[in-house]
Amino acid sequence: MLFVHKISKLALLMLAVLSLGVLTARATTFLQFQSTYLGDGWFQYQMSVLDDPYFSEADITGLTVYFPGEIGSSTTSTNWSETDSEDAGSTWSFTNSTWSFTNGYPVRPYQETFLVQSSDTTYKLGTNIPNSAVVILSLFPVDFNPMGNDGLSQNIVGYATLPCLVPCSPDEADNSPTNFVFILKLLPDVGINQLIQTNGNIYGIDFTWGYDSTFVLQASADLNNWTNVAYIWSYPPETIWTTNTPLNNFGNFFRISLVGSSYDTNPPALNSSAVEISKALAKNNGAVPKGVPGGAPKVTGCSFSNGKVLVNVATAPGEQIQIQATDAHLAVQQTQQVIANGTVTTATFDAANLPSPVFFQAKLVP
Repeated sequence: MLFVHKISKLALLMLAVLSLGVLTARATTFLQFQSTYLGDGWFQYQMSVLDDPYFSEADITGLTVYFPGEIGSSTTSTNWSETDSEDAGSTWSFTNSTWSFTNGYPVRPYQETFLVQSSDTTYKLGTNIPNSAVVILSLFPVDFNPMGNDGLSQNIVGYATLPCLVPCSPDEADNSPTNFVFILKLLPDVGINQLIQTNGNIYGIDFTWGYDSTFVLQASADLNNWTNVAYIWSYPPETIWTTNTPLNNFGNFFRISLVGSSYDTNPPALNSSAVEISKALAKNNGAVPKGVPGGAPKVTGCSFSNGKVLVNVATAPGEQIQIQATDAHLAVQQTQQVIANGTVTTATFDAANLPSPVFFQAKLVP
């Protein structure tokens, strides 16, 4: 597998730029959600979905906003339909406004704007379910993402909570500004600690990352043209990489990019070229089609009901399936193991004890 073209694509995303003591680090941004109170009970929700290259396909299959007292709504998009509903259970009880795609999923990046009016003319900043927005995610990770494979299904379904402005009674109003922007990042940051220097010469880098992975160190003199310097293996939780040769000749700016979720013992030459994996290959990755015994099970969706999360998996009858709910650092939060009695199997998770974002993945149990 060749990496260099992928490295250049990821370079500005899982990014750490260092210049003689000045350093920043950020993960790729998946989605931006802006909520604005317009007055007279009207709220505007603007969702911008970016082209996160860690996913060959990333669909927002639904958007739900906790919205009491709705009396009107509109959108300029022809891709969405809106319904109102209620969800009551042991964990929460609320009314909401839900949008779903009707005409297929647009190509990223794209932006959608929704307007909703409430009989309440005061508002607050909602930060968690049910006082927030929730997006349902359907993701197909490319093979060089931090989430790895490990026999899991190639698609990942999950959801993320989006803090936003929501209507409320006057006694709940919290004097929030009329506009709030939330940035959603699905994958964890690389923690860049410092450049390792001696007498003004740069000899290495110190960074924090929680997994055994392969990175590439890149350098630039102008922040536009980048040179691949060396491959680095991470050793959790902190990696200190050094060389005997000063790196100053490569430039004054340095960054690292993730290129593999494990140790690559035979990476391509640093100056080689590569062809990007096609969407079809990234989605299928050689897996046996769903429903075939021995093939990877496919998570087909999730939904909320009575304070629970229902996760659906396409299966073959008789298969034993393990479904995991993990956080962005791949730590398993809840696990359900079920035996399929049909072509669709549903597992139930406790929403109150799940993080945001949360990912649901499935694999066969031998």
